[in-house]
Amino acid sequence: MFGKKSNIIKVMHYEGLNDFIQDYPCTIEMKEDIFEIKRIKPETIVTLSKEQIIKIEMMEEAKFMLKYHNDNTTTDRGIKKYYLVVTYISKEKEEKYIAFWGTS
Repeated sequence: MFGKKSNIIKVMHYEGLNDFIQDYPCTIEMKEDIFEIKRIKPETIVTLSKEQIIKIEMMEEAKFMLKYHNDNTTTDRGIKKYYLVVTYISKEKEEKYIAFWGTS
C-alpha cells in the first residue's frame, strides 16, 4: 500500500502467443529493460526486450478488428473492450504483434 507503485496490468490474451489460449487471463508489466507477459495458470512467462518493441497501441474493439481483421464487428454488450497491441521484431527478424484486451 505504501511501497513502490505496481506496473502490473491484468488483461486477457487475444492473439499472438502460441502457448496462450485466446481470452485467457494474464498480466503484463513493463520492467526496467523487458516487457513481461505472465499467464496465470499454469504460470508461463514470455518476455520481450525493450529493443524488440516497435510500438504499443491502444484502441477500441471496432478499430482493432477493422485494422487487424478487416471486420469492424464488436462483442460489445454494454461494456466497451479496449485492445492493447504490442508490435515487435521477433528473433527471426519478422515484424509481429501480440494483442490483449480489457475493459475500463
